[in-house]
Order: sequence, then C-alpha cells, then structure tokens
Amino acid sequence: MIRRLIPIALTVALLSTAIPAPALALSTSGEIQLGKQADADIVQGNVVENDPLLNKWVASITDKLWTQVARKDVPYNIKILDDSSVNAFSTLGGYIYADEGLLDFVQSDDELAGVLGHETGHIERRHAVTLQAKAQGISLLFAIASLFSPLVYRFGQIAEAGLMAKLSRVDELQADQYGLLLMSRAGYDPEAMVTFMQHLGTLDKDRPDLISKYLEDHPEPDKRVQHLLGYPQLDPSKITTEDLLAAAVHDFDTTRYSIARFKFEKVLKTQPDNAQALLGLGQSELALGLVNKSEQTLAEAAQKGNTQTRATALNRIAALREMERRRTVLLQPNLGSLRTQLEEANSTLSRAATEVTSRSQAGSDQSKSMQNRLQGLSYEIPDFSRVEIHRGSRLETVVKDLETMARSVDSALDHTHTVLTNIGSLERNKEGGVLKDSADILHELQAPFAQSPMTADSIALLPSYPHMLSDINASSSDLIRAADASRAALAMTDVALGDLDAFLKQLNRVQLDVFGDINQVDYNLIVPLMKKANDSLNAAAVAASQSNQLYNMARSRQLQTRITMLGLGTSPQRYATLQKALDMRVGSTGIDYSSMLHQGLTPGAVAAAAIVAADTNATTGEVLQEAAASHRSIVDVANNRGMHAQALEIFLGLVYLDYTDDPQKELRG
Repeated sequence: MIRRLIPIALTVALLSTAIPAPALALSTSGEIQLGKQADADIVQGNVVENDPLLNKWVASITDKLWTQVARKDVPYNIKILDDSSVNAFSTLGGYIYADEGLLDFVQSDDELAGVLGHETGHIERRHAVTLQAKAQGISLLFAIASLFSPLVYRFGQIAEAGLMAKLSRVDELQADQYGLLLMSRAGYDPEAMVTFMQHLGTLDKDRPDLISKYLEDHPEPDKRVQHLLGYPQLDPSKITTEDLLAAAVHDFDTTRYSIARFKFEKVLKTQPDNAQALLGLGQSELALGLVNKSEQTLAEAAQKGNTQTRATALNRIAALREMERRRTVLLQPNLGSLRTQLEEANSTLSRAATEVTSRSQAGSDQSKSMQNRLQGLSYEIPDFSRVEIHRGSRLETVVKDLETMARSVDSALDHTHTVLTNIGSLERNKEGGVLKDSADILHELQAPFAQSPMTADSIALLPSYPHMLSDINASSSDLIRAADASRAALAMTDVALGDLDAFLKQLNRVQLDVFGDINQVDYNLIVPLMKKANDSLNAAAVAASQSNQLYNMARSRQLQTRITMLGLGTSPQRYATLQKALDMRVGSTGIDYSSMLHQGLTPGAVAAAAIVAADTNATTGEVLQEAAASHRSIVDVANNRGMHAQALEIFLGLVYLDYTDDPQKELRG
C-alpha cells in the first residue's frame, strides 16, 4: 500500500480523462488548461528561481524565439527551477521549464536559444498531446507514470525530464529540427546547438550524474549531432562565405570575441581580401589582447579596403599607437612582497583543502546514509491513486503538504550534494573541483615572476595582485564554510526525517469517511505531526541553500579574479571591450576607465559590481560605494543585498567565456 507521492497518479488520471481519442481532437484551450494544471503541480513540487537577472536573461531569449512560432494562440511562458541538473523540459499549452544547472552550463545566449528552441518545438508539434494517439490504450499512461519514479533521495517529486511522457526519439529529432529553424530565424547561430551537444557529450564522460535526467528523455548527444549536421542550417555545402561572415559579425556584436576571431579567420581563408572580415578580426584581436596582431590586421584592411574601410582602419591604428604611446609602465610594486603574499595564499589554500577534504568525506557519508533512510521512508507514503481527491478536502491538504515536504527534501539534498561533490580536492592524483581551480589561478599568477625580463602586460597586472589574492583567500574561506554548512544542513535533514517518519506512521493509520476524505478525528491527530515535519524539513532546505550560496560566492570570487587576469585594465581600448560585454549582458557599462583607475578597482570588480547593480535595481556606482563604505568585497555586497550568488557566478562566467572559449574545441572544422 505504501508507494510514492500521489501527484504522479493524479497526472495520469488527468491525462486519461481529459485527452479524448483521437488525441488530436484536444483543442488548444483544453491543452492550455491541462498545462496550467500540470504547472501547478510542478510549482508545488519545485523551488522556482525568482532571481530577476536570470529571469530577464531567459526572457530576452524566449521573446525572440516566440515571435517566430506558428502557434500564435498558445501563451508561451517559461520558469527557472532551482535544480543543479543540466536539463529543460516542456509540457502542454506553452509551458517550458529550465533548471538553473542548465543556465550555469550553457556558454552563450545562442546555446540557450538552441535548448529552449528545442523545447518550443515539442509544443509546436504537440508531441505531448499526440503521444496518447500513439499508445495502445490507457495502460501506456500508467507505464509512463513509472518514469516518474524518483531517484533514491528525490521521492515524491514529479520528475522534470518530460512531465507527460518519455518522448520518442522521432519526437526529439523533430524538436531539434524545429528548434534549429526557430533559433536561426530569431537571429541566433545554429552552430550553437551543435556545440551544446558536444559539451553534453564531454560532461557525460566527466560528470554523468549532472545530465542523467537530460539523457533519460533525449537521445545521446553524438547521435543528435549527426542528425543536426544534415539540416540545411548546418550543411557545409549550403553555408556560404557571406553566411559565415554574418555569423562572425553576430558573434562580435554579442561580444563572443574568441569565437568571432576564429570565424573571421575562416572567412579570410577563402576571401583574403575581405576588408569587413579584416576589420572585424582586428577588433577581435584587440579584445583578446593581441595588440600587435591587431595593428597588422588593420593595416592589411587599410591596404585592401575601399576609401571608407581604409579610413576606419587607419583611425583604429592611430588609436592603437596612441594607446601604446600613452601606456606607461607603473612603478613596479615590491616583487618580494607580492611573492610573500602569493606564498601565503598558497598556504591558505592548502590548509583549506585539508579541512574541506575531511568535511566533504564526512558529508558524503552522511548523504549516503540519508539516501538509504529515504529509500525506506518512501515505502511508507500511502498510495492514494485510487482515491478521488476533492478540492478543499482534508485529504487534499495532506497531499499538498506531502508535496511541499518532498520539495524540501529534494532541495536540501540537491544543494548539499552539489557543494560536497564540486568543492573538489588537491590530493595527488585526485585534483579537481573548485579547489583545483584556485590552485590553477595561483599557479598562473606565479608564472610572471619567472619571466626575465617581465613583460609589460605582466607588470601592468601587478598592482591588481593584492586584490586578486584577497579574493582567492576569501574563496578558500567560503569553501570551508560551505562544507560546514552542508554537513549542518544534512544533520538537520536527518532530524527532520525522524519527524517525517512519525507523521507517515500516523498517516498510515488514518481512515477515510464515506465521502472519501480523512475523518476529522484522525485529521486532528496528524496535523501537529504534519506541521512539525514540514517546518523541520523546510529549515533543513534553507540551511542547504545557505551552503550553496557560500559555494557560489567562492566560484564568483574566482571568476572575478579570472576576468582581471585577462588584462582588460591595461588600456582604455581593451577595457572598452569589457564595457561592451557588460552592456550586452546586463545593460550597463559599469564605470569609465579613468574612474576604475582612480578608485583602485580591478576589471573583475567592475564587472561584478555591474552585474550586482543590474540584479538589485541599483547603479554600479551605488554598489561600489557600498563596498567602499562597508569595507566589503563586491561578492559580499551581493550577498548582503540578497542576490543569489549563482546568478552572479553565471553572468561572470558568461563574460569570461566571451574572451576564453576555445574555438578549436567549440566549432566544427
């Protein structure tokens, strides 16, 4: 009698009674109504991410995609779910959902457009509606319900990877084709759908747990790539040089500088005299710090272009030369002092790694124990699949509270698992995770001290070393606190599961009255137990969320340092490329170059401040002023303002990737 939580059965029952045969007879209004009811269940069973900047970013992409859809009578909408998995799914009537892990995984707007275009394709082709028409009777719907069987620790939650069904491979490939067409028409680079699949393939080898849900409902990435390459948008024989040039210009305009450089170079292989490509390549090279190459490329553009191109190229060359003339190497800081600070940062990281490793192992043991306990508890949940649950009844209240408890358990274990798994280690032959990232940063900061003589770019970066080392030290501290917070959250979850166990035992003793509802006497007995379990599980989920916040603060500090290490503060021209990237990402250029120097800030700090300002409805200046007045870092100001650290980390990561994506790995050919 004791199974899993009841939304699964309710969804199946809803489908079986609401979708007539043939399924195509379901009207759009009926489909939308079903979508609304499914959405209510999904919202009840998941934490919906309300970060304004993340939601604005996703909406900016879907707004463009959905102007191209054929089904104009469907009110498309999207929600972000607070889940670390790399996944997205759609249901009925225009409802699409994207996990926050997906937003952290994609490397550009174009990649995200490909994923959301694919999910839109499912709705456009009515795949969830037509599935029943492909089934042999209602029995298939109950088979579909088994797909919602939760993972060991994810009991009771409606599985996200395809709410209504595990769509057939044909449906998936149709959605790919439609999504490719949709994103192309909306102005996004169709190549990004391929790079996303390639990234998934890599992640499947390195961290299959992160995309397990995605792979449950989608064919393997490499097989999908083979199909994608057969469509006109990606057929090399149908892509002209003009198409490639337009794609390169698109990448530059969206500040994908490294990818743009690669594509401009590809255009020039077939059209070496293409002045527009030469101008674009010169600007991309400048953004990437290849100043000498940039001047050479611009000189070639001036030589081969028309009068207008020549004038543009010469003006840019003059600006580069003025930049070099004005570029003064600041008085070199005390190298001995910086070496000492570097050594101290390495020691701090080493100590943190030792502390974190023991904590992570203990936390992993706690998590395994918890999963075993949940496996047993999942069998205590009553099966109400054969009971009609009336709106406003006492039984409905219990069911909704069970859903809320399941959401709390799921959230607590997802966040703690993310932290404990990804903190990483510096143990020999086990290096990885965030700790390894910090070690790599410190190694790169150490490298210039072996130069003889030290390059001008390295010298120009030295004044930023104290800021960067301070951020890495703070990141190390965050990781220790995150590990401790995760273990505390797991301990709270363990206690809360005792409360849940007591509630479930009492729930299994209840009797239903003649109306199919829990009788009042039994209900009065279970209410206090239900409230206690709900409150304690919610408190554990909040504690786990705080551990995840600390973990993402550590990652944000790393990315802030990485952006500064790009050398974007070495000239006004290079700093302008960062301002362009920030304007494109968050609608703000931050502060001007002179102000950055005058306030003793780093480009990474300015980038973080601009992102925090956009997220918290402030100006960059206000965020910087708060940081200075409170003697806090920008990351700490973000936390103080209540910003979700993962949103900050995601946007800092997108800016960093603009400069560092490796085109040889990202693009075919």
